[in-house]
Amino acid sequence: MSEKQKTLICGDVNGRFTALFSRAESIIKKSGAFDVLLCAGNFFGEDNSQLDAYKMGTRKVPVPTYVFGPTNPEHVAYYCEEGGEIAPNIIYMGRRGLFTTSSEIKIAYLSGLSRRELGKEVPMCMFEPSDCLAVRDACLRGQSEFRGVDVLITNLWPAGVQQDDLQKVEVPQTHLSDLVAWLAIHVKPRYHFVPSLDKFFERQPYRNQSVHQDYKECATRFIALAPVGNKEKEKWIYACSLQSITKMRMTDLLQATTDETACPYKQELLMQHHPGKVVQVTGNGQYFFNMDADNNDDYGNRKRKGSDNRERKKIEYDPETCWFCLSSSSVEKHLVISVGSHCYLALPKGPLTPFHCLILPIAHHQSIVKSPDEVANEIKKYKEALKKFYASMGMGVVFYERNYRTSHMQIQCIPVPRICESQILEVFQDEAGINRIQLEVLPPFSELAQVILPGSPYFHAELPSGDQIYAKTKGSFPLQFGRDVLSSPPILNCEDKADWKQCLLNREEEDTHVALFRKKFQPYDFAAEADSDSD
Repeated sequence: MSEKQKTLICGDVNGRFTALFSRAESIIKKSGAFDVLLCAGNFFGEDNSQLDAYKMGTRKVPVPTYVFGPTNPEHVAYYCEEGGEIAPNIIYMGRRGLFTTSSEIKIAYLSGLSRRELGKEVPMCMFEPSDCLAVRDACLRGQSEFRGVDVLITNLWPAGVQQDDLQKVEVPQTHLSDLVAWLAIHVKPRYHFVPSLDKFFERQPYRNQSVHQDYKECATRFIALAPVGNKEKEKWIYACSLQSITKMRMTDLLQATTDETACPYKQELLMQHHPGKVVQVTGNGQYFFNMDADNNDDYGNRKRKGSDNRERKKIEYDPETCWFCLSSSSVEKHLVISVGSHCYLALPKGPLTPFHCLILPIAHHQSIVKSPDEVANEIKKYKEALKKFYASMGMGVVFYERNYRTSHMQIQCIPVPRICESQILEVFQDEAGINRIQLEVLPPFSELAQVILPGSPYFHAELPSGDQIYAKTKGSFPLQFGRDVLSSPPILNCEDKADWKQCLLNREEEDTHVALFRKKFQPYDFAAEADSDSD
C-alpha cells in the first residue's frame, strides 16, 4: 500500500488566520500530523492584522499551507512572488498550475474570476480560456494513459454541477463558469474543491465521461466549503487521506457507490480540445471555443465577403507598427543582442532560460519558407554560431518556428541540457498526441520548403539530434506548443514558464540578460566581427 497524504482543505479565509490555524492545530492534536493545508478561496480580507503574529514567529503555522491567486484586486499587494512565502510555512502557488506533492498527489488549480465580474482588467485576479488550456495540458503532459488528477481547486463553480435533482443549491450566475466545467471534465479530478459564499455543499459523486462510450472513468466528489469561522457554523474545513491516483488499483478507481450520479456536464465539452470559435457565452461573460466550426479565422479580424462566399480578406501588415521589424518605432531595441545584414538576435519576452533568444529578419518576412535566399542563408549562419555558443556551455539547442497567428517570422532558440537530448523527439511526439497533432519527421537532407507550400501555416523544429519535425497546422493550433514541450520535466523542468506572460522580466532584468548574452556570445558573433572589419 502506497503512502497516503493527509490533507486539509478550507474555504475563504478572509483574514481569519487565527481561527484557521487554531482549528488546524486542534485537528492535528486529535488525528495526528497533516501533510498540507490547501486554501481554496480568498486568503486575505479587509483586516489582515492577525497574520502579523505568524510573520514575526510569535505564532506558528502548524501545517504547510498553500494559497492560490486572489479574486479581489484590492488584495493583490498582499501577495508575494509565485513559490514564495507569505509568512513562514505559508506558500503562494500563483493563480494557475499543477503541482505534485512528495506523496505524488497531483493538485491542479485555477484561481480568479471572469473579466465581466471583475469589471476591469486585473490579470492576477482573472483567468482566460488559455489558462484553462494550460492547466489541462499540464495535467495530460507525458501521460499516455491519463487517469485524472487527485485534486482540482477553483474559485468558480463549474456550470452544471449545481443541477442535482436530489440536492438543491442556489449559486449566483456570476459564480458559475462554463470554462471551469470544461476543465473539470477534461482533468477528471477525484476531488474538486471550491469556496462557497455561505453554505457547505457536498454533491453526490458523479462518474466522469469518456470519449469512448464503452470506457469507464473515475468518479469525482465535488465539495464547496463555507467561509472560515462563519457565524452560521457551516462546515468550512475538510479533512481527507489521499492516495495518488497513479498508484491506485483500477478496480478501486472504478468502484461505483450507491449514491453515484451521471456526469453533470455536457458530453460536447470533451470534443472541444482547443480554442477556436466562440460558440457559447454564459451569464458571467465566459466563453467557449469550437474547433469543428467552419471558420479558420487565424487572426480574429478577417471578415467574410458574403454568407455564401468563403473568400477571406487579406491581412495587410504595416512594418511601422510591427513589433519585430527593426526599423519600426514599436520594436523594443533594448532587447537586441546582435544585428547582421539581414537578420538579428533578440531576447524574447518571458524567456525560458537566460540564454533563450530569437532569430528575426530585419525586414518584414512572415516565414522561413517565404524568405529570400539572403535571409535564409543568414539565419543558417546565426544557427551555426548559436550551436557553437551553446556547446561551449555544455548545452544543445532546439530551434523552432511557429508560422501560425504570426505576421513576422520568429525562430525560437532554446538551449537544453545534453542529458535530455535523446528524449526531446519523444516528448514532442507525446505532446502532439495529446493535442491530436500530426507531427512528422522531415526526411534526411530535405528542406522544409519541399513539404510546405508558401503561405501555409506550420510548426517546424530542429532538434539537437539533427532531426527536423514539422506539422501542418489546420484549424487551431496550441500557441504555446513548443514552450509546453521544452518546459516539461524531462527537458527544462520549468512548467510554470510554459506561458511567456507568466515569466515576464522587468526592464532592469531584461537589460541584465541582454548584457550578459552579448558578452558571452561575442566570440561567436560573426556580425560583430563584420562590424569590426569594416572599422
